[in-house]
Amino acid sequence: MTYLRRHTTPFIWTALALALCTGAFVGVRMLGAKATPIARVTYYTGDFRVQQPGRDAWKKAVINESLKSGEKVKTYDESRGEVAFADGSIIRIDANSNLDIVELKRDKAGQTAQAKVWSGKVWASVNKASKKTKFELESPTAVAAVRGTVFRMSVAEDMTTKVAVYAGEVKVEPMPEFYQNQRKKEGGRSGEIQGPQQVEGPKEVSFEQWVQVVKAQMEITINPDGTYGIVNFNPVIDSQDEWVKWNQLRDQARRQKLGIRDEEPKQE
Repeated sequence: MTYLRRHTTPFIWTALALALCTGAFVGVRMLGAKATPIARVTYYTGDFRVQQPGRDAWKKAVINESLKSGEKVKTYDESRGEVAFADGSIIRIDANSNLDIVELKRDKAGQTAQAKVWSGKVWASVNKASKKTKFELESPTAVAAVRGTVFRMSVAEDMTTKVAVYAGEVKVEPMPEFYQNQRKKEGGRSGEIQGPQQVEGPKEVSFEQWVQVVKAQMEITINPDGTYGIVNFNPVIDSQDEWVKWNQLRDQARRQKLGIRDEEPKQE
């Protein structure tokens, strides 16, 4: 018995050490899985910068660095960048654009991604396969809520916002805070805006009441005074725009990489 104890004890300690190491390794892997970032910088050209919350300085972005709630992104002349989300969605930022990461959150209910475009152009491709994704893109004057679609948003210096949809649909509504502040500046007058161009006959609605669902090959323009209009655009002519062409080529390359086939047009 003494012989057995003397020779089995080292084996027991070795087995315990291996078990502890294995457990620690699994724990690290699980921790790493939980720490997977919701958003990260996946591509950029030129000068693409990030500002952390509470900081004045802007630092040059690093490929694959994670982005968090409260961070800001800025591009300069001849610069473009791409941010990928954990659910497969993509945001691309054109030159001379400013984007705030308002909220990034992931829980049992799914993933929430909310960003705000202060100026410039942004292209969004939202993963329609992820039903638990909440994706919102704001401008100073409007909010675009989407689930599974491809669209672009541009914000001019006077805060005129344009949203053009290429696939799926986008629900667009005014940003109440902006128009409330506008009314305060005007002495508290209750503003009235004209209805969309597609509605027959004149119609007056308040700033906060209108909501429009913008479908594929349609573009909505929201003016700083709250008026808006919707038009259809020609996708062939639109694709001649250099920013649009660049994004469509990147989307196509991304689909090929993921093995996603383009949907064939439905027959009437």
